Amino acid sequence: MTKLVSIIVVTFDNRTSLLKNCLASIFDSSYKNYEVIVVDNASDDNTRKMVKERYENKVRFIRSGTNLMAGGGRNLGSASAKGEYFLFIDDDNIIDRNMIGELVKGMNLRVDVGMVGPLMFYLTKKNTIWWAGSAINLLSSHTTYVGIGETERGQYNEVSEVGHIPNVFMIKKEVWNKVGGIDQKYIIHYEESDLAERIRRSGYKIYRIPSTKTFHAVQPESENKIRNYVGQNSEKTYYTARNRILFMNKFASRLNFILFLLLFNNLFLFFYFVIFFKSKKLSLIKNYLRGYFDGIKYVFSAKLDKELRYI
Repeated sequence: MTKLVSIIVVTFDNRTSLLKNCLASIFDSSYKNYEVIVVDNASDDNTRKMVKERYENKVRFIRSGTNLMAGGGRNLGSASAKGEYFLFIDDDNIIDRNMIGELVKGMNLRVDVGMVGPLMFYLTKKNTIWWAGSAINLLSSHTTYVGIGETERGQYNEVSEVGHIPNVFMIKKEVWNKVGGIDQKYIIHYEESDLAERIRRSGYKIYRIPSTKTFHAVQPESENKIRNYVGQNSEKTYYTARNRILFMNKFASRLNFILFLLLFNNLFLFFYFVIFFKSKKLSLIKNYLRGYFDGIKYVFSAKLDKELRYI
C-alpha cells in the first residue's frame, strides 16, 4: 500500500498564475495517493477563486489573515496534514510527473532518511541546474551550492547526502513533529537551513534524489546576482544579514561563532557593500546594516541568546 503524501503549497499576492501551473503539474503526477493543501498568505487577488473553480473538491484551501511567510505558512499547512510524508513545494515550481513517487522511494532507501529532495532546474533553462546540493560552513557561514548554473550531463546521477534542501523537499511526519517544524523567528531566509540542521542533529540524514526533477521559475544567477545573493527588496536584504548571525549563533561552536562574528561577518558586510555599489542598489545598504546590527543585538541579549542557541 502506498504512503499518503500531504503536499503543502504556500502562496501569496500576485502569484495566481504560478500557483495554477504548480497545481496542474501536481495533479498530473503518476503517484496518486496524496492530498493537496494550499496555504494562502493573506493575498488580495483571485487566488481563492482560481483554486475553487479548478480544484474545489481536490484541494484543502487555508487562508491566513496575515502573511506568515513561507515558514509560517508551512507550519500552518502541516497542522492539518494527514499524510505520513509531508511534501513542501514552493508555488513557483513545475514538478516532474514522477517526482512524488521517486521521493517516496527515496524516503525508504535507508533507515536514517529524514528528508529528501529532487534535482532542481531553471524553468526558463530546463537543462541548467539550479540546485544539486547545498551546505553551510559553520565557521565562515558561507553557503556552497552544488551544480548551480551547470548544464546537466548526468554528473549528479547518484543519491547523495546534502546539508539542506530549499524550495521543494519531502520529510517524514514523525521527523517534522520531532524537531518542531519551521522556526518562525527567521521570518524568511535560513529557515530551511535551520530545519535541516535540526533534522541532522536529531540523528537523521538528508539526501538528494537525482531520479526526479523540479523546474523553478527564478532568474538564472547570471541574470540577477542581487536576487540570488540577498533578494530584490529591502525586507529580504534585512533578513539575509540578520538571520546569518542568528543561524551561526544557534549552531556554530562558541569558538567558531566568535571568529565568525569578528572576521567573516564583517567580510560579508564588505562583500555586499561592493555588490550594492556595483549594481547601483545603494538603498539596500541601510537595510543590510540594520539587519547586521539587529542580529548582533539578538546575540547579546541574554534571554534571546539562551532561547536561540541550539547547543
